[in-house]
Amino acid sequence: MSEKTMAFFSVGKEKTELYELARKSNGSQEIVVYEAHELFGQTGRFRVLQFGDNAVQGAIDLRDPDRIVLEYPREIVRLIRKRTPENGRIFMIGHGIGTIAGQFREDQCLVAEVNADIVELSRSYFQYGWNNVEIGDGRALLEQQADGSFDYVILDAFTREGTPHHLTTEEFFALARQKLRAGGMLIMNAAGKLQRDPVLSAIHTTLEQVFASVRAFALTEGERDAERNVLFLGSEMPAAAEVNGLEGFKWVQLEQGYILRDRV
Repeated sequence: MSEKTMAFFSVGKEKTELYELARKSNGSQEIVVYEAHELFGQTGRFRVLQFGDNAVQGAIDLRDPDRIVLEYPREIVRLIRKRTPENGRIFMIGHGIGTIAGQFREDQCLVAEVNADIVELSRSYFQYGWNNVEIGDGRALLEQQADGSFDYVILDAFTREGTPHHLTTEEFFALARQKLRAGGMLIMNAAGKLQRDPVLSAIHTTLEQVFASVRAFALTEGERDAERNVLFLGSEMPAAAEVNGLEGFKWVQLEQGYILRDRV
């Protein structure tokens, strides 16, 4: 479709009139930027970054660009500002449209993004202006950072199969812990079902092998058996346990799972 072509796309279970602005494809992943007047039951003038499998990766309301539209980045930002309002340093894997990184100073946040097209689209269509994004695999870039240099490692990386395996393993979480300062926190955004979801259960169990304090919070909206965002918090100190609630999320105890390890 050409620029500003009108079409109908499914967003979740909705069928919404959309205007396509851009489309990028690297063979394994297709990325679309479009505008719509409705998104997840909200009305406005939305500009959305979406993968070809209908997975929304980021959105802004052009009538109120400072508003954080999606629940999980809004709560991540609120949590960080509450715990470390001034100088918390952040390493983030997964850029999207830059919603989270754009809420902090340029020198406060270092972002790793494997797909250069996503960064280009975030600048061209979503007003991302910081020069703090490095192109490359997030785990490899994290390995290059000094030990104990971050207050937060945020993992918000997805492909059509979900979070890449090498970013969910015991070895990766140990690396993240190594790069955190005392009292630092890993924050991971995942997606899945709250019951009988072996991947979510495995992530939770694997985190517990590495961090002394682990909490999981699930988005409250949606049907009982539907997939939803789940935020995992992990810390070597009681920092994660001290987080008793996130707005729009509920604390959940996931089933015991297997331990995820690097593939040989």
